[in-house]
Amino acid sequence: MPALPDPRPLTQLAADHPFSERLAAAWEARAAGRDGLAWSGLVRSVLRALERGDGHLVSQALATAGSAQGALLRRAVDDAIDAVGTGEDLPLVTRVFLMPVLFVSAGAAPATVAGALPDVAELGAALRAAGALGRVESLAWSNALGTLDAAAAVAPERLHALVRQGGGDGGADLFAPAPIQIDDAAEQVHARLIAGVCVTGVDAPTVMETAGQVGRWGMAVSRLLATQLAVPSLSLLALPRAPASWHAALAQARFARGEIAFQLFATTAIRRIRTATGDPLAIVSACSDGSVRVELRSPFDDMEVHSHAWPLGPSDDLAQVELAILDLLRECRVTDVTIAPDVVAPAPVGIPVVRGRLLS
Repeated sequence: MPALPDPRPLTQLAADHPFSERLAAAWEARAAGRDGLAWSGLVRSVLRALERGDGHLVSQALATAGSAQGALLRRAVDDAIDAVGTGEDLPLVTRVFLMPVLFVSAGAAPATVAGALPDVAELGAALRAAGALGRVESLAWSNALGTLDAAAAVAPERLHALVRQGGGDGGADLFAPAPIQIDDAAEQVHARLIAGVCVTGVDAPTVMETAGQVGRWGMAVSRLLATQLAVPSLSLLALPRAPASWHAALAQARFARGEIAFQLFATTAIRRIRTATGDPLAIVSACSDGSVRVELRSPFDDMEVHSHAWPLGPSDDLAQVELAILDLLRECRVTDVTIAPDVVAPAPVGIPVVRGRLLS
């Protein structure tokens, strides 16, 4: 359990929502260690809604389920989309997925990084050369680099139809390319997603399984992306993550974007404070604007204050965010850490010498 109080409004599915009882049963069964029938009942309930054309019920549930049950629902929606455990007799296994990529930029500003890969075929070639595709032969990528919001807006029924069509056009038009606008020479983090579809035999592993070990291919893909998207005088580091089912990848990308933004802020602020006055003090608090605020202060200079806000989305895992913050402070040998017990107002603090930037 997180030590921080949750600053977000409590949300949950309405009692009369078609998924409400199924989700509650699956949640209780999971807590009791007996997923089984309750889980398959939830997945099939989602599948029936998609088959009836009631995808709006799925989107509504994803938007309103609380953070804890929301993670369970996302998994159920992905399983229903991908025909995992639905009992459907499909001749081939088709998976629609997302590959999150976090870009860290520094240097030239203003600048624009293209929102699409000039040669997306090189991406699959790099994965295959690294042995990350195994027996996956049929694999298609979109060349668009999409935002989190654009990927989240793709209707679940559209993804459901794409899988039943055997991959269709490979998801090329699921979302539009989104160029990265650089407005500051300081380090910034940007999240983008690449959509893909793979088709395999029933007994063969999918790309989510074969490419699950990023260490095997991450460096090669990072270099490829940086080369294809290069902008003169701009440093662009690409940090790809493993391909994952649609809504799982969205959650991973949101967390990774927040984590890297905090890392950039904290390492710079800690170094500056130590250079100027000594070891910093850290205050971690939940704010009424729905964010987790981290303040790093000098113990000797009240004007040496650095503040960063990690916004929480409705489905973000507060415990995971808190753990990431505390782990990094521990790794940086910050020993004086205070966790505020109550939700506080997000009042401005000190002089914002360092700004943790969290961008689109």
